[in-house]
Amino acid sequence: MADDFRSALLWHMEQHGTTTAELVAKTGVSRDVINKLKSRTNSSTTVENGMLIAAFYGKTLNEFVSREESSSSSRLMALFSLLEPGERQLLEAQIRGLLAQRGA
Repeated sequence: MADDFRSALLWHMEQHGTTTAELVAKTGVSRDVINKLKSRTNSSTTVENGMLIAAFYGKTLNEFVSREESSSSSRLMALFSLLEPGERQLLEAQIRGLLAQRGA
């Protein structure tokens, strides 16, 4: 599985033109972890780091590793998981406000 994640990471980075700096900045995963994954064949990372990296690409961990296209709902869930708790509350309130306007 470690090699599968590593090869999926390299594939996604190439397909999307993602730099290590961009991944570090947007996911919070350390540069050392990303560099280790990129350079060592049998390297692995934690599930939490894997989920953050997958979410950066708008995918679940399974979609990321299998290089599947994601559905709009799984993309939203993946992106939602990258938000801080306060940001999640704000987004939820905004969605509820939009839905309430529909009924008005």
